[in-house]
Amino acid sequence: MTAHPVSARPGIGRRIRCLAGLLAAAFLALRPLAGQAHPHAWIDVRSTAVFSPQGMLIALKEQWLFDELYSAAVMEGLASESPSGRATAQAFAAMAMENLEAYDYFTKITVDGHAARLGKAAAFEGAMIGHQLLLSFTAPLAEPVDPVSRQVTYAIYDPSYYIQMMHRPEQAPAIEGKARRPCRPQLVPPNPTPEDIARAYALDRTEQADDDLGDLFAEKVALQCP
Repeated sequence: MTAHPVSARPGIGRRIRCLAGLLAAAFLALRPLAGQAHPHAWIDVRSTAVFSPQGMLIALKEQWLFDELYSAAVMEGLASESPSGRATAQAFAAMAMENLEAYDYFTKITVDGHAARLGKAAAFEGAMIGHQLLLSFTAPLAEPVDPVSRQVTYAIYDPSYYIQMMHRPEQAPAIEGKARRPCRPQLVPPNPTPEDIARAYALDRTEQADDDLGDLFAEKVALQCP
């Protein structure tokens, strides 16, 4: 995971504030707020488009690897509220899935330019990889989509850009199964303007960003099935 410069971490305690109203408080109640400007935390993303035996897109498998500072804050906060004083990554995963359901798990799938509905995430799991939290889950589409006859794209991001979520170069989007014709995922990196960057940098950590800020810094993945 790429290292990110972070200044001294403030006291943890109960810091309950939603990310621009898009995160339930329990998910990010304890977070390593450091310095000014967005983002304040980082997630390395892995994503896999899942096809059915009939060649339809039916789900996205996702893995989120949180930065070490954020991971430490979350686990410390969970431990402080546990009767046994012990935090578990699986407890974090269950809480995250419950609270992110209303926000489609920070996953936006579009079909011919229109947002597709997602179902309830399944097979979620939390684990510690060294000092980092790993959240794994499958986000199913409410209805299967044919990527050959429809234009399908997806993006995984925090709408408020409080957290930066990016694929690592060595962990490019993948495909599981086969469509009716060969498909490949094409990752399109974000291209924010200098004004967009200045807008994010100007936000104090106590401020809530507009709902569209994260979209400006989000990667897009297009399923190309020529």
